[in-house]
Amino acid sequence: MLKRVLSGIVYVAVIVGFFFLRGLVDSRLFGILIYAFSLIGTYEMVHAFSAKRVLENGKDEVPDQSFDLLPNKDAQLPATDMALSLSQKIAVYVYALLFTPAYYIVEWLWAGHGYRGMLIATFVLGLVLLCLLVVDHKNTDLKNTGAAMFCGFYPTAILSTMILANAFKEASALALLLIFVISPVADTFAFLIGSMIGGKKLCPSISPKKTIAGAVGGVVFGTGASVLMYCLYTLAVPYEYAGIGNPWVMFVVVGLITSLMTEFGDLVESVIKRHLGIKDMGKIMPGHGGILDRIDGTLFASTFVYIVFVLFIVR
Repeated sequence: MLKRVLSGIVYVAVIVGFFFLRGLVDSRLFGILIYAFSLIGTYEMVHAFSAKRVLENGKDEVPDQSFDLLPNKDAQLPATDMALSLSQKIAVYVYALLFTPAYYIVEWLWAGHGYRGMLIATFVLGLVLLCLLVVDHKNTDLKNTGAAMFCGFYPTAILSTMILANAFKEASALALLLIFVISPVADTFAFLIGSMIGGKKLCPSISPKKTIAGAVGGVVFGTGASVLMYCLYTLAVPYEYAGIGNPWVMFVVVGLITSLMTEFGDLVESVIKRHLGIKDMGKIMPGHGGILDRIDGTLFASTFVYIVFVLFIVR
């Protein structure tokens, strides 16, 4: 528990530090944090698809392990049949390395069109992986080609919403605050309330520890966090939310749905790990697992917040 708390404190300190950097120096510096999420997350995904599963007590269960930790080496199951070939791994890693820089390079050359750099990088990845079906046909098939595309999309392509939100000319700080406050608040209080109250399970076949009470608690506190961020931001930076009617109602809805998206993202990652037969995506954060174990809900939350701001808030 102590390791979990300490690593959580370090994670929060890093996030806060980058918020100060973007505010005091240059907003583009926040892209370094997103880039780090992308690189580490891609590394975790690629290795997760090549992970060894372990039989424990005669059952196909998952011990406390990450992708390269095998406590019971005498009872290994084969790696998933979707394991990426070496050529596919290289393609996905190169994609992750170039995706974020592609945005900033195109944005520098052609202001307002940085997103095209990310689109080009994604199309090129798809074409390269399809070409590998021919060039490296002995080691590739439709299964691991699909897995390679998935490793590129999750998390790197989804993280594009954070990059684009950071580039908003108006209210970008508010968008990022909503993403990085609502999601952890909803996640934390879902865990705390679920642990205290217990009760009926939310999705026992996917995540046995999650309860309905915890999910409701997470949504309530996440919604409260959204309203609080709106109040604090409006006091610090007066902003006219034109065309959205009552801002209070808007941010209640944003908090509600963002909290739900956070919990949905957590369940999605639980499904992925169950299919791959691993407990954690990595071990970079003791007590939490990998970086994807920490930002799984944030990925889905950022997508929703970005869409709301594009449609209703950013003029």
